[in-house]
Amino acid sequence: MAGGSAATYAAIPNNTAKQWWKDPCLRKNVFYSMGCMICPFYLGYDQSLLTGLQAIPQWNTYFHSPSGNWLGLIAACIFLPGIIFGFPADWICDRWGRRWAIYLGSFLIIAGGIFNGLAQNAGQFMGARAIIGAGGSITKVAAPALLQEAAHPRLRSPMGTMYYGFYYTGSLTSAIMCIIGLYIKGDWGWRLPCIFQIVGPIAVLSILITAPESPRYLVKKGRHEEALAMLAKFHANGDTDDQLVAWELKEITVALEQELIANKSSYLDFFKTRGNRKRFYVAMAITVGVNWVGNGIVSYYLSPVLKSVGVTKAVEITGINAGLAFWNLIIAMIAGLNVERFGRRPLFLISTAGMIISYAFVMGFSAGFATTGKSALGVAAIPFLFLFYGSYDIAWTPLNYSYVTEFLPYNLRTKGLALYISGQNIANAFNQFVNPIALAALTWKYYAVYIAIDIAYFILIYFYFPETKGLSMEEVSLVFDYSTKEGRKMAAQALERATHDAELAADGYKGEKHGEERLESVPSIRA
Repeated sequence: MAGGSAATYAAIPNNTAKQWWKDPCLRKNVFYSMGCMICPFYLGYDQSLLTGLQAIPQWNTYFHSPSGNWLGLIAACIFLPGIIFGFPADWICDRWGRRWAIYLGSFLIIAGGIFNGLAQNAGQFMGARAIIGAGGSITKVAAPALLQEAAHPRLRSPMGTMYYGFYYTGSLTSAIMCIIGLYIKGDWGWRLPCIFQIVGPIAVLSILITAPESPRYLVKKGRHEEALAMLAKFHANGDTDDQLVAWELKEITVALEQELIANKSSYLDFFKTRGNRKRFYVAMAITVGVNWVGNGIVSYYLSPVLKSVGVTKAVEITGINAGLAFWNLIIAMIAGLNVERFGRRPLFLISTAGMIISYAFVMGFSAGFATTGKSALGVAAIPFLFLFYGSYDIAWTPLNYSYVTEFLPYNLRTKGLALYISGQNIANAFNQFVNPIALAALTWKYYAVYIAIDIAYFILIYFYFPETKGLSMEEVSLVFDYSTKEGRKMAAQALERATHDAELAADGYKGEKHGEERLESVPSIRA
């Protein structure tokens, strides 16, 4: 069976319909996946909110039109708590499960959103944003892990890659609320958009309050019967004798046994083997790049960027903000649904190349407007801002969490995500503090910095990012622990054995299905 898991899943009989919308258990699977996918809503809302608030006169009057260092600090304070809070999130995920971490994070975002909208001064406003950042960091560790671990094999890739695309549902909602805020008199013109950000975490809690726990977490805790029941209910319409369910439970059990997870993993494991070092380096490269490839300046500082090319009216700025959010949402979702078709590496390379070209045009037109003052040159830069973000959405939006989550083995998954979130928040806090200062000082010349960064990332991706198309989460480990070619070959061989064993399980070989015996069908997955 060449090609890995995609072929294996198709070959193993499964008590589900081909289309998820025609199958009861797959509809539930998608429903609960949606609860995880809404978790990034808060960050997308905040990104668009800060742009929109800068265009709302009441907010500028209330906070004395912050700019430079002050504006940078307001933007950065949502990221600062995330430097720390990803680590307790890992502990909560390991001790009580992924769901409880999501619940806690969502409650903190709700509290922060309410305080944000009711803030009486700048200190309270920034403190509320810090609470939101703390809660968001916890959910960003737990949600992608639960999503990828609980999803049906056929749904894991599209659900995982669309996860961060829901960031833009928050952006679009926020942009619309800021347009509404322009027409509300008094302070509620900015307070209402701030408070409205609680709708995302409320939706998350409403959906996930009855969600199942990760089967990998249950197996790790020795709760094999519960894991079997969960897999049967959500992956096979309750059929505990289903061959795919037997295969999944077996693969999870073997992987967890061979990763030696029982109180033996630590953050230092990332530096003990070649495969883990590669995981760490790729994860850190992505976590820094997420906001250092040029999107940070467009997302959080769209208002001053537009003003630098002659767009100054509040209604125009908020309208472009809403249009950009809608554009991002559409491109990110389309890209997410096609990741398995085109592969991770090609999309990363196309995405980064597109950003380089688009930013070069933005820089050129911005320079022309600054030099000549011709409005036509300034307006010409705007479509390339859309093209830049469209290029970003091809890979950096759908893959920045899904790619990292899938290549981290279970024993290091939430630890890796904690490091990922911490690194992301360090990079974002620094970047968002520096951006308004550098943009004010260098104007259009500042774009050259990001063009250089994007070129460096293109080279890094080409030589260092392995392809994981068509592989399960357990199999991806083999690609990182060995060469790409050797790892994929071993994964295909292991899955052929697993398919055969699943067929035996369906004929009455029950012991393996309940995880009662140590199974040796899958090559060792190094911790």
